Parts: sequence; C-alpha cells; structure tokens
Amino acid sequence: MSGTFSPLKVIVNPPGVQAGMPGETVELHVVVMNQGDQNAIIDIYLDEAFQLFTQLSIAPCERVALAPQQSIEVSFQVPIPIDTLPGTYDYTLIVDAPQHYPADTPIQYSQQIKVLFKEQTIVREFDPTFSLQPTSNPGQPLTFQSGNPLQVAITVNNRSRRVDSFRLSCLDVEAEWLTIRYPAIGLEQAGLVSGGSRLELNPAAVGQIWLEFHPPLDVLAGSYAFTLRLHSENSPELVMLDLVYIQIPPVYRLGLKLNTILGRVRRSAGRYEVELTNSGNTVRQLTLGAKTQAEDELCTYIFTPDRVKLLPSKHTIVNLNVHPRPWWKQPLFGGGTFINFQVDIEAPDRSPLSEVFPPQTLVWQARPWWQFLLLLLFLLGLIGGIGFIGWMLLNPKPLRLEKFASVDRTIPEGGQVFLNWEIHNFQQMEHLRLVTKGAVDNDRNVKIATLIGDKDNPEAPCSEQNQVLSCINFITGVTKPGKYTFKLEILDRDSKVVASQTTEEVEIVAKPEPEVKEVKSDKSTYTRGEKILLDLAVQYPEKLTAIDISAKSEDGKIVNKKTLAIERLIKDTSCKVETQKMQLVCSSLSVDVPQAGKYQLEIITVSKSKKVPAAPQLVKIEVLPKTLKIVSFTLNNSDAESTVVREGENLTLSWQVDGEENIQVEMNPFGTVERSGTKQIQVTPALPAQISLTVSDKYGQKVTKGFSIKVEANSTPNSTPSSPDLPGTNSTPAPDRQPNPKPSKDLSI
Repeated sequence: MSGTFSPLKVIVNPPGVQAGMPGETVELHVVVMNQGDQNAIIDIYLDEAFQLFTQLSIAPCERVALAPQQSIEVSFQVPIPIDTLPGTYDYTLIVDAPQHYPADTPIQYSQQIKVLFKEQTIVREFDPTFSLQPTSNPGQPLTFQSGNPLQVAITVNNRSRRVDSFRLSCLDVEAEWLTIRYPAIGLEQAGLVSGGSRLELNPAAVGQIWLEFHPPLDVLAGSYAFTLRLHSENSPELVMLDLVYIQIPPVYRLGLKLNTILGRVRRSAGRYEVELTNSGNTVRQLTLGAKTQAEDELCTYIFTPDRVKLLPSKHTIVNLNVHPRPWWKQPLFGGGTFINFQVDIEAPDRSPLSEVFPPQTLVWQARPWWQFLLLLLFLLGLIGGIGFIGWMLLNPKPLRLEKFASVDRTIPEGGQVFLNWEIHNFQQMEHLRLVTKGAVDNDRNVKIATLIGDKDNPEAPCSEQNQVLSCINFITGVTKPGKYTFKLEILDRDSKVVASQTTEEVEIVAKPEPEVKEVKSDKSTYTRGEKILLDLAVQYPEKLTAIDISAKSEDGKIVNKKTLAIERLIKDTSCKVETQKMQLVCSSLSVDVPQAGKYQLEIITVSKSKKVPAAPQLVKIEVLPKTLKIVSFTLNNSDAESTVVREGENLTLSWQVDGEENIQVEMNPFGTVERSGTKQIQVTPALPAQISLTVSDKYGQKVTKGFSIKVEANSTPNSTPSSPDLPGTNSTPAPDRQPNPKPSKDLSI
C-alpha cells in the first residue's frame, strides 16, 4: 500500500501468535476506524488458509458500514478441530473497501495459530514461552535439501522475575540427525549465556537457540515430525512442547551396469548379468525388458527375475538369457550375425528414470559343418518319398468297409438310431446308399462331400485320416418305435456296388404310458373352506402333459374339476422328477369343494399319445360345515351375562356371528336379524327381562347367547324442594335425605 496515510486504521487483538489446544476455540478481535472523509462499506474476512485449518465450509466474513471518524469492533471465533496436529498454522486477515477506498485497500495482516500438545502445561502469566522460526505444520512442512542442513531458530522469552536457565531436547529422533547450538559464552543483548550447553536469560529477556537438522543421505523420502521440548531450570514441572515438520524430497538415482558372461553363441543362449544399485532415498519397483535394435525381432529375452524391489543403498543382480530365433535364420557360412539389443528398465509407479543401459551385441555364429550332411540326407529322403508316392498312386489299395454297426441295439422312444463305420481307401467311391428295413422302409443316397467336416460343414459326422473315412454317430432319422435293420452299400463312379454290410436288428422301444401309482390326502375330514392337500406319484412321466383332479359327490355328480399342466406344476416347484425311480412326485396339490358333504376325489393322467388313460386313483374325504359361532354379542359394549339399567336409558345391542352362508339368526324378542349389526332400544317398564341371540343352520347346528336385564325406576323427589337434575350435571342427595326408589323388577334368564 503506497503513502503514509491510510483512511482505515486497524487494530488486531491479540497481535502475533495465538495459542490453543485441539478442541478449543480462540477469539480474534479486530477494531476498524474510518479515518477518511466519506462513508465506507468495509469487508473484514479471513483467507482460504483459515478455512482449511478450521475445516469450515465458508470462511468467516463481516461487512460493516462506517461514517467518517466512526469505529467498530468485529470478533471472530477460531475453532481448533479436535484432530488437528500440533504445529504453527499461518492465515491472513484482510480488510478491504473496494468501492470507497480502492487505492488503499485491501490491507493484509499475517496471523498465526499455534496448536499445543494436550500434554502441554497451561501457560500462566509469568511462565516462559518459546516459538520457532520458520514455522511449520502438517500442511506446510519445512523442506530439507540434501547436503544443506535445515536450520530452525528457537526464540525463548523469560517472562519470570528471576534469572532462568533453559535447555532444548528432542527425544524422538536419532542423535546424529540434529545439532543444538546455544549462544557462545559472553554477554548477549537478550541476557546471560554460559557454557554453550544451555541458555541463561535475565528476567523479561529474550534469547535464541539454533537447531540444525542433517539427516543421513540414505534416509527414506517422506514427511517427518520431531517433538521439541524446552526445559526450565527454575520450573522443571513445566511441559513446553512444539513440533517441527520436515519434508525430505525424493531422490531418484540408479546405478546401472550390464556384464557379458557369454556373448558369442551357436547352439545355446547368450548370458548376461544386470547390476542395479539404488543410490536414491526411495524404494524402487523396477521392471526389466529388452528388444532388438532392428526391424525384425531376432531374440527372446528372459530375465530372472524380471521384477525387482530395491531399498535405498541396496544392490542386486538380475540374470539375462538371450535366445536367438528362429532357427532357420542362423547363418550357414561366415563369421556369424551381430544382433544389437537394448535393455530397458521401467518403473510401474512412474517414478523418474534418467539412467539407461548402454547397447549390447550378441554374436550368433554360423552352423557347424555336420549340419550340411543332415541336409543332404534330407534331400535324398525327399526324392525317395516322392517316388514311393508315385508308385502308390499307380497301384491303389482296394476299398474296404469295416465296423459297420449301430451305436445301440435298444433305444428308448424319443431317441433315434445312430450308425458307425469305417471305409478304407474311400477315394475310389462315389457315394453311399443306406437302406432301412422295418417299421419304416427307406432308401437314402449320401454324397461323400456331405460326410466330411470342414470349416463350411463343422457338424459333419465323418473325418478323414490316412485314407480312412471314419463316421461316428451318423444320424439315420429313424425315431418311430419298432424293429429295424440297416444296410450300407458303397457305389463307385459307375454306380456299381463295390462293398456292402448289414447291421444286426435294432429296436426302438415305446415308452410306457403315465400312471398314478400313489395318492393320499393329508387327512380324511376337513372343515368347509379349508384347503384339501394331496400328495401323489406318477410312474413314467415322460409322456405326461397334465393331471386331472375331479371331486364327485355321493350321487356321482362332479362338483369341481381341476386340470394341472405339468409345465406349470414343475415351474411352481409343486412337483419334481425323480429320474432314477422314473416318477413325478407332487406334494400339497390343493383341491376345493363348494359345500359340506362326502366326496370322492378322482386323479387321472393326461398323456401326449392321446391314448385311453389308466384307471383313476380314488381318495374319499368328508367336508364338515363351518362351526356356528357367535363372535360377539354385547350390550353397551359389554358381554356380561346380567346388567342393571334405568328407565329412559338408551341401550345399544351389537352382534356378529360366523358360520355357513345359509344360516338363520333370531334375536328374541325382536325377530330375525342379519349376521352382524347394531340395534338401539330405550329402557321402559315393558322391556323384557331377557334378550337372547339364537343362530342355526340346515345341518342342525344351533347356538344361543343372552343377557339378563334388571330395570330400576327413576327416584321420587322428597318434599324438600330441590333443583331438578339437568343434562350433563351430577346431583348427589344429602346423607340424611336418601331417595326412596320405586320397587324394581329383578329379571333373569
């Protein structure tokens, strides 16, 4: 900000460093005075560093309007999160008036919050304090550059009224990592110093201790935190702590070396040793590879191992075998082929790799002289083989049919007949004829081209090998039940039969019809409305399409019929097929009947063949009517058998009964009523002494329930005048003037 005069005067309280522990809240007070000659709108806020430190979603901000020479105080609450690590955290207080004082604002004030240890002693008025420069925290550590010690100044303030001696310690770090330097012997501006092993300060004096960090060169890269403690000779019970956060940047250096063990080869592989040395301060994950420096790849490279893990200052050796290939590219004459290749190294974690291996050369020597003799013998054998093939073409072997038979002699219905055969020297044939005799007669001509499988006909049943045509599981298409014989005839190009064979008799056996073998109900007697559950077993279910369940009354009339499709039953998991027993077992098949009575259940199977089904299985059951029941019968919501009422009182009768559909409900003395309902009546002297409810059905069931009612007359007033009872009021007579009620009727059932 330019100039010496500022239209805004700002006072920050407290100035400098504020201290607190995790979970506490400290306050920052800001006084702003408008010293200018105009009204101004002023923004007072904290920057993003404060927002990150306090973990607030929005940084605190206040906007005020001040007239000339007017001032105001603004307070900010600074919550220290409970999980904040000890350290010194920087943030900025900003005072800005962009609309009215744009040339003089914003004004920035650097602030610090020092987060203390929970174990640290609470600082009192005359307790010594200390601070670090430069400051650090987990988000802003101090960076250590290799070879340059990192210096931290510790400023000590002796706020007591006595001379005190101070000593600095750091217990959670190796001694060789740091050096603590106290001021030299002699008088200093801040106080007295002695011995070079401690700092002595006069009352209210300030002094400094210097701390140098110089970790070893092989220390791993990363973040480190060191705890510093200041000891006071006068107050040894004080715990004064602070943390220094240091970031050691990674150093990526590798030592690479490639040693040749065997570099000239004729029959074996070239052998090399790859030496790797980690000269940095990080753990290195490395992958090795190699490639030929030519258009064609002439070698295969095998590293043992091909992946390595190196700790700092560690060394390892990887074996490399280089195999030249392919074999026919090996030179026949001369000094051999020079194969240049390059070993590559990669880091899966994408860490930098600046080092490279130098190129290497493998010499692939020419073939030995005796291999030319083998080549000569191969050429002589090739000429002899060509002559033998020519002789075989001029003198072909005769055609021969062997192993002609059916796969199975007996086949269940639903399957079909498959044939196997072998034809030797089949090139002399033109086509085949398959003659079928039995329940279905058929002659079938088969072309050779349709038998042999290739990419256009991958499902063909035959294959060719050594002039033998082998056919396995040839499909005849015969599926109808009955007995058959098959004859295979081989025809030449002139349509003459040159070979034939006939199979033994083959039979396709018809499947048996489904039959209900076992059926039972879960019980013999039911109440109407209750599910009738059946368990049954059907033998030979292959042809089964459905199960018919009919319920017949005693006079033979069908009152209910239910058809259950087999697909639906299996899908709903009511039934399951037991393959070994050849049965379909069903459980808990439900049957309904419309009314009570004795019934006979008939179970009949429905077959795919549409043949007459086997005799039905019968199950006899009896369905009883629903039990009559008076569910509720209440007088004024009470089911007590007797009650006392007064003349003129209103009564409410409620009832509900349960039973068959055609039941009769009688309420004495009111006659026939519905199965459920309510009735309002008024109490009079003529009210009967008993009210009863009787329920009966056509099956002879009968149930009765009733109430006894005692009617009391209203009281007669005494000669002494009294106020009449009003609706909604209670009138209680005096003890010496009891009302004399009229005689009442005592009625009971």
